Amino acid sequence: MTAKKSGEKLRPIRRLIIVCLFVVVVLSIFLIREIHPSAIEVSQKILKPGDIIFVDLYTGWSHGGYWDHLAIYVGDEPSPSVVEATFNGGIVRTPLSRFLKRDEPATMSVRRLKEMPFRQESVQKAIEYALAQVGKPFDFTAHATALPHKINEERLHCTEVIWRAYKAAGIDIDSNDGIAVYPEDIYYSPKLRPVEP
Repeated sequence: MTAKKSGEKLRPIRRLIIVCLFVVVVLSIFLIREIHPSAIEVSQKILKPGDIIFVDLYTGWSHGGYWDHLAIYVGDEPSPSVVEATFNGGIVRTPLSRFLKRDEPATMSVRRLKEMPFRQESVQKAIEYALAQVGKPFDFTAHATALPHKINEERLHCTEVIWRAYKAAGIDIDSNDGIAVYPEDIYYSPKLRPVEP
């Protein structure tokens, strides 16, 4: 069989794959909008150190799931702030007021570590880890491939910062224990609870 004939046989299969991928993408846009996690108005009044803030910038659709961005609230000393991974700044400590205003009118939600033995110490260790990452570069590979792997600690994606912070405290908040960690993996962690206003 010549290469030309085998290429012609594969052409319908390639078309079918492309059509299937297109259908999956279109359906996911509508289905994810139907799965609307609880959103709240986030303010300093409801936050406690260690809280994880989830941000939906694109009205329910992102290449990684519903939530597009995460940050960890590190407290109010010297001023209220979060640690997050940003494209242009890498891992940064951002004033809470700037973080909340920057993405308006984004939908946000907050999760908090459930009560457990040594909870406060674990939260403190997670915050210390997150603060120690400030200055590291952003993981563009994880963003471009939609695969925020758990294997590289030199460059971090926003989800990796949060997961690694709690992992450093001895708590794995990845709900499915896969090789990559997505915002939904953390959002649905049984070790976290929603924060209500």
